[in-house]
Amino acid sequence: MRFRFLSLALAAGLALGAGGARADAITETAYASLGGSAISFSELVVGALDGVLIEGLLSSGGVLFGERFAGQELAVAKAPRPGEVAQDWFDDLSFGTPSAGLTLQAGATGANLGAYDYGDAYGIALAGMGPQNPDGSDPFGFGAISARFAVPVSALGLQLRESGGGAITLSLYRLDGSLIQAVDLSGRSDGFYAFTRSDGSADIAGFTLTNRDSYYGIAIDNLLLSPVPEPASALLATLGLALLDGLRRRRDRALD
Repeated sequence: MRFRFLSLALAAGLALGAGGARADAITETAYASLGGSAISFSELVVGALDGVLIEGLLSSGGVLFGERFAGQELAVAKAPRPGEVAQDWFDDLSFGTPSAGLTLQAGATGANLGAYDYGDAYGIALAGMGPQNPDGSDPFGFGAISARFAVPVSALGLQLRESGGGAITLSLYRLDGSLIQAVDLSGRSDGFYAFTRSDGSADIAGFTLTNRDSYYGIAIDNLLLSPVPEPASALLATLGLALLDGLRRRRDRALD
C-alpha cells in the first residue's frame, strides 16, 4: 500500500514537471528591463475622456485580443461594492481550460471589450466589458481580457489602470492551452508590472486577465513583450550546436 502511494506521488511529480503549472514558473521583474516597443492602443479612435465599445476581436501591435479562449466557460462572479449593500458582477473564466491553439473568442454584443481615453500622458487603455449589473451601473472594466501573441515570449509587462486594490488574476498560457501560472495581482495599485519565465523558456503564448475590483474595474495599457530570437538566428544557433557536437564526437573517436 505504501509503495502504491509513493508511486502515485512520483507520477504526480513527473506530470507536474512535464508541463503543469508551477508556483515558481514566473518571476516578477522590472518593467523597464524588458525593452522594446509597447502596445499602447493609440490607433483606436476614442474622444478625450470618452470611451467606446469594441465588438469582435481586436488586433493591435501583432497581438489579438478578445474576451476568452475556446474551451473556457464564461460565468458570472459577484463581489460586494465598497460601502454599499449592492454587489458588482464580473466575468469569471475559472471554469474550463483553453483548447490547444488558444483560439480567441469575442464576448456578446456590448459585453466584449472597450477602450477609454484618460486624457493624460498615457492616453488610451483597453478594458473588458463585464455583465450588466441589475442596477444598470457601468460594466466598463469588469470584464475579462484575453490575448494571444503572434509568437510565444519569455516575458511580458503591462500597465494597470483604475486598479483600486481589488482581486486581479493574470493567467499565462502555453500554446497547447496548458497553464504556466496564475499570477495573483490582488491589491496592486495603478502602475507598471512585468513577469518573466523563471527558466527563460519562451513559451508564454497568451493570457487572460480577470478582476473583481469593485471600485472602477480595471484597464490595461502599454503591453510589452520580451524580444524572442528571430527564426534565422534560432536556425544558426541550432546549426552551431550541431557542429560543436560533431567536432566533439570526432575528437572522442580520435582519442579511442
